Amino acid sequence: MRMGRWSLLAVGVIATACAPTIGPVIPSVQVLVVLDSLDDTLRVIPVDSPDVMHRILLNVVAPKHALALSGQIAAIGLGSSAMTVDLARRRTVCAPVPLDPPGPISALSFADNGFVYAAKPTVNGAPHFDPNACGAAGQGYVRGGPQAFVSARSTFFIVAANGIPCAPLPANCPVAPSWLATSTSQTSGNTPLSPSDSIPLSLPGNAQGAVLAADGFLYVINAGNGRQQSARLSQVDPVQKTERNVYNGFGTLPQYIATDGTRVFVASAAEGLMVYNTATNQVERDANAAIPLFGSPRGLVADDIGRVYVLIAGTCSPAGQGSIRIFGTDLVYKRGVTLGRCPVAIGVTDIPATLYHFDN
Repeated sequence: MRMGRWSLLAVGVIATACAPTIGPVIPSVQVLVVLDSLDDTLRVIPVDSPDVMHRILLNVVAPKHALALSGQIAAIGLGSSAMTVDLARRRTVCAPVPLDPPGPISALSFADNGFVYAAKPTVNGAPHFDPNACGAAGQGYVRGGPQAFVSARSTFFIVAANGIPCAPLPANCPVAPSWLATSTSQTSGNTPLSPSDSIPLSLPGNAQGAVLAADGFLYVINAGNGRQQSARLSQVDPVQKTERNVYNGFGTLPQYIATDGTRVFVASAAEGLMVYNTATNQVERDANAAIPLFGSPRGLVADDIGRVYVLIAGTCSPAGQGSIRIFGTDLVYKRGVTLGRCPVAIGVTDIPATLYHFDN
């Protein structure tokens, strides 16, 4: 997973102050990238010109389900395989690479070592591949169903949801604590992790995602089992590898989490957009004060200046299209952007301005 954009900005400021003889910084264009499961394209939208929409043809028939970004390179999950695309040059870098163990990919992430990791929760799989060599680099297994990834302090963490099957209704699911595993705790077989290899998280469990904020802590959203407004946010120290605090009030089954550095955003279909502020250590908007989204979220990102983008699901049929709901830095709704019929993932990244030559 690439360094957070707020971190890159901070590094740039420090470098400019301490090393004035360094050459000029190459400007970049920040863009949203949207993956649609059915229409065989990536949509690329400049954050400062949301009326502009470029399309990159993928030439892949298989449904798409996951997206990760590192600079101008996008990784895309295709069933049990993954491919990479150069956004600037608008071409495939790696054709679909099969990743073992077989099973559907629910999330992808670039690690600091350059590898792309895939989460396959139904088979406890966390395989990875080398996007430079375009070949599988290794299998991996994490008990508890790997759900997402996050990097901090040179450590790559894997979010294990540890979900329990529901019967007869989702609201009747039992709860079990989730945890964060490190990439070094992956095993060659489907065997339990030792306590020393994982960071236990407080209930209600069913962790869905994690981010690294500007305060140096990880924040993990624990969605729970569907009981009303039971979700909680865990604050984790990535150095001490311990959970420090837990914050209540994050609604019913939130699935998406993002950060602009200072603020942590959480989205749920039931309540909407919620906010925790790391500078004040306060939940600014809990489930009772959530911003309505008027649709089911399928993704959540924030850009360099703190604007927030919520991907809203389409019908995956000709009857209706998905969209992006754009909120300003003040979290006031600004506008929407209409997309294809089945958007499934959104990301934000920077493309060097010298390579940004879209003409459609």
